[in-house]
Amino acid sequence: MDNNLSSNRNINTCDECNSEYYSDSSEMTSLCPECSHILYGYENCEHQFETGRCIKCFWNGKESEYIHKLKDKHLNKSKRIIYVLEFLQNKYGETNIVINDHWEADKEAIGLTDKTGQYLAYISTISDIDNNYFLALENPSVDNEIPYSPAGEFDNISLTELEKILTRHLRLSE
Repeated sequence: MDNNLSSNRNINTCDECNSEYYSDSSEMTSLCPECSHILYGYENCEHQFETGRCIKCFWNGKESEYIHKLKDKHLNKSKRIIYVLEFLQNKYGETNIVINDHWEADKEAIGLTDKTGQYLAYISTISDIDNNYFLALENPSVDNEIPYSPAGEFDNISLTELEKILTRHLRLSE
């Protein structure tokens, strides 16, 4: 987006999360696109973050405690898994990192795919130690007997290592 164009846009402050946002980016007058999506199902912005703000809607990525609880309740995942998911989706976009969770009952794990659904990644917290994860990757099936074929497992990795491996596997870039 042209910076001159964005400087002429009206900015509102969201009543729920208190983030500033471009008024024309939300279907609601007092809520940012993120909060209006979570609370009322309106279309969300396909966020693209640069220097801490979405360049499309100007949202800063923050959320109220209420919104956070709604997201937690909806996914039924631990705070650590939610953090990893939000980190990745905020950085690479919700449409590029898609939840495909075959482990809904496991609060410490989540399945993600690329936007085509061809490449699967299984992320799990493996201990009580922060920044310690397990990652299993799966490629599209080679024989059509099973939906995916194993593409590698990584144990005891940091979030930085997880991000590097995952973005390569899901064919993402910043």
